[in-house]
Amino acid sequence: MAEPSTEPGAWATRMELLRDSAQQRVLTAPMPHPAMEQLLADAKAAAMGPFEGSPIHYMNRWWRQTEQGWVALDEAATVQLDQQAERYRAATAGHQAPAPGSTTSAGANPQ
Repeated sequence: MAEPSTEPGAWATRMELLRDSAQQRVLTAPMPHPAMEQLLADAKAAAMGPFEGSPIHYMNRWWRQTEQGWVALDEAATVQLDQQAERYRAATAGHQAPAPGSTTSAGANPQ
């Protein structure tokens, strides 16, 4: 059996191919719900917003929840969701929900 080339360029190319291959396998299989929950807890993934069904951004892709687990969206959908996420961030940048028990701008207690 022939030895793989030991030239630095050849090794770098092989490592990139392995990384890309592993990433493709991850992106094509549903991720279990507990795994995504852990990624969110560890701040390695981020939800678009604090609402039910919010897509999750992880590994430069957006993911959506299904019964089987979290599924990575394709590149075109990711580009669209990147644009929507930017709009969402801009729309909510100056808005924060009042803290529980605080008064509204009119001075009335919302509870």
